[in-house]
Amino acid sequence: MVNLILGAIAALLIATGITKDPNQNNGNVTITTPHEVVRPEMDFSKLKEKARKLLESPYIEIKPHTSKELSSLPYDRYKNIRFRTEKSLWRSEGSAFQIQFMPPGHLYNYAININEMVGSNYQRIPFLEEYFDWSEVGEIKLNAEIGHTGFKIHYPINTDEHTDEFAVFQGASYFRIVSKGQFYGLSARGLGINTGMANTQEEFPVFKEFWIKKPGKFDSTIFVYALLDGKSVTGAYEIEIVPGEISKTIINAEIYLRKPVEKLGISPLTSMFWYGENSQVPQGQAYPEVHDSDGLQYQTETGDYYWRPIDNPKKPHTHIIDLENPKGFGLIQRDKDFASYEDTNMKYQLRPSAWIEPGDSFGKGQIHLFRFPTKQDSDDNVTLFWVPSNLPEVGEPLRLQYSILWNVYPPKKLAYVVGTRTNLGKDGERNFFIDFKGEKLQSYTEEKLPTPVVESWNEPIEVTNVIIQKIPESEKFRISFQIPAKLGNKNTELKAYLKDNSEVISETWITTWDHANQ
Repeated sequence: MVNLILGAIAALLIATGITKDPNQNNGNVTITTPHEVVRPEMDFSKLKEKARKLLESPYIEIKPHTSKELSSLPYDRYKNIRFRTEKSLWRSEGSAFQIQFMPPGHLYNYAININEMVGSNYQRIPFLEEYFDWSEVGEIKLNAEIGHTGFKIHYPINTDEHTDEFAVFQGASYFRIVSKGQFYGLSARGLGINTGMANTQEEFPVFKEFWIKKPGKFDSTIFVYALLDGKSVTGAYEIEIVPGEISKTIINAEIYLRKPVEKLGISPLTSMFWYGENSQVPQGQAYPEVHDSDGLQYQTETGDYYWRPIDNPKKPHTHIIDLENPKGFGLIQRDKDFASYEDTNMKYQLRPSAWIEPGDSFGKGQIHLFRFPTKQDSDDNVTLFWVPSNLPEVGEPLRLQYSILWNVYPPKKLAYVVGTRTNLGKDGERNFFIDFKGEKLQSYTEEKLPTPVVESWNEPIEVTNVIIQKIPESEKFRISFQIPAKLGNKNTELKAYLKDNSEVISETWITTWDHANQ
């Protein structure tokens, strides 16, 4: 999925010498390598020193360094620049992990430094035209300052017989991971600055240099170190990546503010929601649903689970949830049924979820769910992040530790939401239909039903006709209710859940109903 937000971002100019080959006239380039390879030492403590050192110099605005031919390539041509598999880093050594590099072009018009770490020593990996097969994009003139724009990591995640791509780092501080049997969907990134603010431009700090640690031959994890830089922030990241049935990234970071920011977004996730079961199918579209994520799930400090279905709003909107020490939160692709999508090419049913688990307590803060309207599936129009209540002073460290699980299952001990639908009643009132499923509900029958609870707060409104029924055909239990036709300028928070006497037996469904935005 092409992330349009990445058009304004990427990484820094690679510091290698590249000269044209005088023996060729087709725009090919050759690399000029130094006579001696310098192998300095690097570890996470030294990387944090580098991040602190960046504070001593003004931020340098990054400018593109690719040819016009490359930058103007549409995605369907850019993707035809193929990395030559035989050039993969560590391939000839029989390593389970292999690295492939990403070419310049399309939205990715900034070069970054990529280094190979062996032990604590490292050396830069130069950009070589011969890494890539350019034959399907026609003649391209490469200038002297182009370089890598990212990299992919391969590992035998699906079968022991060959390696599969399961991770990619490209553009600003974005990266994507999949678990076994999945297709790429949503992205994570290192940090978000002023995301979703109406009168302040969002900043996209950049992972401008990477150090990829060479794993042992039988290692099942790989470490990536990244140096972050931006107008308002610097940072050092240690990212441990564990591919598998549920892939996992374990992130340790140290962040420094260059200057005060209005909104600092921790552990951001970015996804796409065009339309789903809670919206109408746009005219001319053949498939019933198109989205990479269909809900926000979070767990409070006390262990309660909440589910908020994602929608495609008519205007930009941020949903804010005040929390203290959340146990986890994430953007979830809960609907795994092919029949919900019917798209054999995009395979939305195989898109990953991403679940953030704080290592150190996140303390007091807010979850922000920002969405903006879209009319196409190429817009990543959903962003989720944590905003801490207390920010460090400029130049003081903010230490972060959290994990991202690239798949997540519904709560085991609770019923969970599997569908949200809404329509207009005959008198203009708004009808809601919320479907719950799960092992917790298996003992209930049409004669013995759990108790539905529907509430509104913020701007209390009258909720009427609250009904629960069992749907035998699908083993679901459906809550239906109505709210008034006209709310004026009000917006209200709605929540619904299931009880058995005093025991809550389901996660809590929540949504914001803004009459003007529907």
